[in-house]
Amino acid sequence: MALDPVVLRRRNLISHFPYRSGLGVTIDCGRFAANLDEMAQRLLEDGFAARRRAAAARGRLRGLGIACFLETSRGTPGERAEIRFEPDRRVALVLGTQSNGQGHETSFPQIASDMLGLPLATFRFVQADTSAVKSGNGHGGARSMHMGGTALYLAAQMALSKARAIAAHLLPADAGEVSFNAGRFTVAGSERGIDLLALADAARDPANLPDGMTPGLDADAYNDSDVFTFPNGCHTAEVEIDPETGAVTLERYQAIDDYGRLINPMLTAGQVQGGVAQGIGQALFEHTVYERQSGQLLSGSFTDYALPRADDLPPLDITLAELPTAVNPLGVKGAGQAGCMAAPQTIINAVLDALAPLGVEHIDMPATPERVWRAIQSAQGA
Repeated sequence: MALDPVVLRRRNLISHFPYRSGLGVTIDCGRFAANLDEMAQRLLEDGFAARRRAAAARGRLRGLGIACFLETSRGTPGERAEIRFEPDRRVALVLGTQSNGQGHETSFPQIASDMLGLPLATFRFVQADTSAVKSGNGHGGARSMHMGGTALYLAAQMALSKARAIAAHLLPADAGEVSFNAGRFTVAGSERGIDLLALADAARDPANLPDGMTPGLDADAYNDSDVFTFPNGCHTAEVEIDPETGAVTLERYQAIDDYGRLINPMLTAGQVQGGVAQGIGQALFEHTVYERQSGQLLSGSFTDYALPRADDLPPLDITLAELPTAVNPLGVKGAGQAGCMAAPQTIINAVLDALAPLGVEHIDMPATPERVWRAIQSAQGA
């Protein structure tokens, strides 16, 4: 169609929100146009044309690929969170989600610390213990933070609401005169106040409570939501190909991604980098091979199944652009699978862009040296 890849994508971007898809899913927000426009501006400024000419002078083919992605981070099934104020003045955060490397033991205490005004060292994170966790649905679909995190948010709100009533009773004051800041309840216009952990100790004794209130500050909340969030982004890749061997070298990789409000940007960047590396593996290396006659798996170990290594990857330039969603109180969107959803098509677009001058229009993943070499030979009629 002789259309610039950026122009073609811009024509098809959702531009008005909320947007209801043909399948009835509502997308409340996204940086679709902003991601693409910011990436396009980078491409104009970073000198790809000069690098392509330099590669050609060395007998190499240089290609640039761009792709936009939209992920759905799942809602249902629901998630539970409990906050337990323990006698040793620690606070247990009991979550039904399950970390498999994302850093829940850091990010969930950060939420609680921000809401309850207590140091991170105060919290004890509990997961994957059926003797302590009433219910949970683990991890999957990039849903832990907006499902489990929202459940924790609701539990903290419940604990603070009860604590405010107890503080008003003890100080004493009208509940409307009691404010909470930095882990302490105070009465406006006075020096009366009480720390949250001291209040939790006092709340264990029924004598300190308003009539009819049950002892303790512990809170248990269940987040029953079927609402999705929609991580989105724009990725580019630059590859160089040796036409004599078909070997593909990934020279540059950039991403501009929107994961909503970031609880811990370093953890999010790590997830995205890991996902991108996985997607690169799918595009260039990883291939499950079976013997045609017997069906015997031939790539059953890492001797024969190629994963990307450190020297296969360039520095991954990841920009995290926050656009909070309104569908959960934290404003978060999932990030778990986003990198590996974006990378394969980005890489293959770059490979085909490099091969376009030779007449190659299609290649299957993984774009191994043999496949690339055969595609070149076929296009040249060899």
